[in-house]
Amino acid sequence: MKIRQFFALLLTLGIAMFQLNAANAQNKLPVIRSGVADISIRDGRQLSKNSWHLNPQTKPDVYFVQVPRGNRKVTFISDRDSISFVPSFGKIYDFVVLLNGKDSCLTRISANYDGALPHEGKTVIDTIPFTMKNSRIYFKGKLNGRKDFNIMFDLGAGMTCINSQAAARSGIRFDDKIRVQNTSGTNSEPSGSSNTLELGRLKWQKVPIVQVRNLAEGEDMIIGNTLFRDKIVEIDYEKKIVILSDSLSKNTAGYSAYDVTYYQQRPLFEINVKIGSRYYPFHFLFDTGRDGTMLIGEDFTAQYGLWDQYRSILTLGNKKIVVIPEVRIGNRVFREIVTNANDPQHPNGKQSLIGNEVLNQFNVILDNQQGIIYLKPNSLQNENYATYREFKLQAALVITAIIIGIGLVVFVWRQWLKYKKAKRSKKNL
Repeated sequence: MKIRQFFALLLTLGIAMFQLNAANAQNKLPVIRSGVADISIRDGRQLSKNSWHLNPQTKPDVYFVQVPRGNRKVTFISDRDSISFVPSFGKIYDFVVLLNGKDSCLTRISANYDGALPHEGKTVIDTIPFTMKNSRIYFKGKLNGRKDFNIMFDLGAGMTCINSQAAARSGIRFDDKIRVQNTSGTNSEPSGSSNTLELGRLKWQKVPIVQVRNLAEGEDMIIGNTLFRDKIVEIDYEKKIVILSDSLSKNTAGYSAYDVTYYQQRPLFEINVKIGSRYYPFHFLFDTGRDGTMLIGEDFTAQYGLWDQYRSILTLGNKKIVVIPEVRIGNRVFREIVTNANDPQHPNGKQSLIGNEVLNQFNVILDNQQGIIYLKPNSLQNENYATYREFKLQAALVITAIIIGIGLVVFVWRQWLKYKKAKRSKKNL
């Protein structure tokens, strides 16, 4: 046998052995059964019902745990079986879901960050000052080496965005398009996959950025929690600083702690909302980019069947302007909030959220590493927010202005008629 043929035979045998070992390993994976294609996941305390769609063609289909460093128990639950893991950071766990007794769905649990962007260097702690306009937070930063970009800090944003008016001076090289749904509607927008962002002493490379058209004048960019998923983020609204660190070192005495769940890297925490005489617990988006008190999405309304129970002021198409009697966040109670509620029969994808008119009345520590948010009422807790009393006062002012306006129009019209009449009388003499 020639040497070349000998090595070819060895290679063939090696490949065969590898495939056999892989098949044996596959056969040894844990197996659960399911008679339905949509199964539930409990990640820590959060149960997401029928949220995982089984797909035999995707091998493996990867589920990223919400808090990779948190050592939280993760359970997949079908109509027939369940399986649980307590993932360790950086590890993966494979198992098979046998769908309807015939389709093997290879599933992977990954205790890694999905899409998080690590920064350069090993800055342990960095303090970044911010300014506030209305109730929103703004940093100054660099994009692709260009200075003085006005960056809104929006924990409710699922991606990094740039204002179409600022794109020309940003140095972005657009190389793709992304479908974006926002207040400008659903549009295909240009995106760039490799950008450098600098904030304080932190620097991120290869930051994907999408252009949007719904930002206010003077808002150059929006950044969200994607950049900080492995960080501790402290927001001090009194000192107007954000502190970014790699470990929780601050004393949290006096703070109320809440477990955090994540949707597209965006943090959600549980609050209690009073409708009628009953309180309803629900995970609301912690939305520092919302210039307002809150928004009632179809998710909250649908879960509890509340559409016809709201105290409604006005109906506008598929939305209502409603009065929420109480919102309880820890020991803090916000009364008679006026906000929008969305009809679950006409879904638009809007999530329920708490905005910065409420959030800025707390100092905040968001521990992304352990999935906990700490809130402590600050000296701004008596700041105004949109209440029913304020709504009535504004409505009264508007009505008064309309009445005065109509009166002025009538007065001017009558004076004009008198002038015309006097002019005709003078002409007839």
